[in-house]
Amino acid sequence: MIELLIVAACYLTFYAKVGGTAVQVAALVLLFGAAAYAVVLDRVKAIPLSSTEMVLYCAGVISVVLGLLGGDEVVGSSVAFLIVIVLISIVGRSVSLERLLDSGAAVALLCVITCVVVERATVLQALSITVGRNGLLRLMPLENHPDMTGYIFAAGSILLVRRALVSKSTLERMMMAAATLLSWTFILAASARSSIIALFAAGLMAIVFEFRRSRLVSFKWISISAVCIAIIGVLFFAKIAKYLRGILELDSGVRGVGSGGSGRLELWWRGIATLFNDPVTLAVGGGFRSSAAELIGFSTESSYITILLDSGLFFGSAIILLFWYAPIKALRLTVPQARHSSKLVLLPCLLTFIVVEAVFNRYLLAIGNPASLVTLIILLALSMQPKSSTANVEVPKGLATRRSGLHDASRHQTR
Repeated sequence: MIELLIVAACYLTFYAKVGGTAVQVAALVLLFGAAAYAVVLDRVKAIPLSSTEMVLYCAGVISVVLGLLGGDEVVGSSVAFLIVIVLISIVGRSVSLERLLDSGAAVALLCVITCVVVERATVLQALSITVGRNGLLRLMPLENHPDMTGYIFAAGSILLVRRALVSKSTLERMMMAAATLLSWTFILAASARSSIIALFAAGLMAIVFEFRRSRLVSFKWISISAVCIAIIGVLFFAKIAKYLRGILELDSGVRGVGSGGSGRLELWWRGIATLFNDPVTLAVGGGFRSSAAELIGFSTESSYITILLDSGLFFGSAIILLFWYAPIKALRLTVPQARHSSKLVLLPCLLTFIVVEAVFNRYLLAIGNPASLVTLIILLALSMQPKSSTANVEVPKGLATRRSGLHDASRHQTR
C-alpha cells in the first residue's frame, strides 16, 4: 500500500501543467498518506539522519524563512518542498531502495501508457518533422515543456531498463523493453537534445563501471555491435543524417550548433551575474523557486544556477555536491565484480543522467514532475544506505567459489 501511494503521488505530478495547484496538492496528500501508513504500521526503521537530509532540511527551513520575509511567491513553494522532504524521509525508511526503484519504473510505465493514449497522433506528427508558424512541432504531452518531456521519459527509460534486467518474468521484460523504446521515441519527438546527451553519458557510465565485467560487454559483442552500426551507418548515412538534422534542428539559427546552446550560454552568465550582484542572494539565496523566470525576468536554463540562486553559495554548493556524489555512492553499494547482477543495477547510471541533464535544464531539485520527485526519493533513500552493502548483490558463482576456497585455505593454515 505504501508503494502504491508513492507511485500514485509521483504519477499524478505528470498532470501538474494541466491540473495546476490542485494536482500538486493531491500528490502531496498521497505522499502524506504513504508516510502516515508507514507510521501506523510501524514500518519506519530507526536510521540516523543522513548528511543529505540535514543539508536539505536546513536549506528548506532557510527557504521558508526567506519566503516569509520576502513574499507569497516563495513561501508556498518553500513550505511544500520542506514538507515533501520530511515525508520522503519517512517513506525512505519504510521501503527498500530496490523497491523504490521498482516504484519509479511503475511511474515511468504509467507515463508511457498515458502518452500513448493521449498523444499518439501528436507523436506521429512530431516524428514526421512538422514545421508550423512557431517552428518545429515538438511533443508536449499534457502541456509539459518538450525539455521536461525528454527529462521525464529519459530518466524513466533507465528505470524501465533496470526493471527489465532484474525481472524474472519474460512477459514483464518484454513489456519494459517496449516501454523503453516508446520512451526513446517520445524523447526524439520532443527534440530533447539535452536528454539525449545525458543518456549517452549515462550509458557510458553503465558500460565502464557496471557492465565491464559482464559477458554482454566483451570484445566479441562490442565488435559485433560496432560492425552492425557501421554497416547501417554506411548504407543509410545520408537519410539518417538528414532526419537527425531535421528532428534535432541542428542547422537552426535558434537551436542549432552555433546558437550558444539555444541561447543558454547568455542566460547562464546572466544567472551568475544575478547571484553575485546581491550579497544576500549570494549568502543564503532567495528561497525555493525565487529564481523562477516570472520573478527574475529570465530563465536560468540550468539546475545548478537555479539551486545557487535559491539556496545561496554555501547550501547551494552543498546540495550540488550531494547530487554529484550520489553516483559514486551508488557504485560503492556493490562490489565491482557483481554490479551488473545487483538488484541496484543502473542506479549509478540513472544518477549520472540526472547530474548531466541538470547542466542544461532546471529540474534537478523539484517536486512538480515525476522524474524530479522520483529522483529526490531515490537520492534520500540512497543517503540512508550503509557505506558498504552486500544485501542487494548476487555474487557470481565463480567468484563465490574462489572466495570460499581462499577462506578455507586461510582457515587451514591458521590451524
